[in-house]
Amino acid sequence: MTEQKLKEYLDSKLTADQFALDLKDSQQKIGYNTTTVYIENFNEGEFEITIEHLIKLLDDTISNKLKPIDLNTIGFALMTSDYFKWNDESEVGERISKVIFEIDNPEIGFDLTTKNIQLWKEYLLTGEYRLDENELKQKFRSNGKYKELYLKVDEILWNDWDAIGVNDIAPRDEYQGYTLSIFNLIKKNAYKETISQQLFEFETQNMGLFGDIEHCRQVAEKIINLNESRKSGI
Repeated sequence: MTEQKLKEYLDSKLTADQFALDLKDSQQKIGYNTTTVYIENFNEGEFEITIEHLIKLLDDTISNKLKPIDLNTIGFALMTSDYFKWNDESEVGERISKVIFEIDNPEIGFDLTTKNIQLWKEYLLTGEYRLDENELKQKFRSNGKYKELYLKVDEILWNDWDAIGVNDIAPRDEYQGYTLSIFNLIKKNAYKETISQQLFEFETQNMGLFGDIEHCRQVAEKIINLNESRKSGI
């Protein structure tokens, strides 16, 4: 998938059918529970994501013009992009951010079913979040391996990354807003440098720090090793 084509689709310059051709085979399964995603970045300027853009995506998935796997690919592209932006400090922006996080992470969240897609649409339009938490409890009982990996990534961010050096005094959820993004990268089989650059961006752009790229690389290596151990059954 190319960011250029995603922009054209969101601007209604491409139909869903045309955009689906660009999305085809963007995700490739290369092993048990291991998937790579191909995204060609668009490096000029910025594009602001709105509720209307997400409604368009959800509607086209509900009507089968796009597939759930396409929606997942787009969620990943939006989460990792430097081109697509949204203001997650506003109430509307929080809705946008939550829906993008969730369509990008069905392995640890809600499945991309028609019912859930319709409920995400309702949430975007009304602010009322009605997805069933019991669905997640049942899912994690039957498929706990992703939850375990997620929790271990969260522990590494808390104990080893600790970008602002507060894990002895701050609330335990200090870095949990970043866990999903890093977990998303590791489940997509991202390289160590990709993960370290994401951590460095969190430090410099989100936290306003100078950042320590070498420390980020050390943490990224630990996360990579964690995932390799999981896959090999160690």
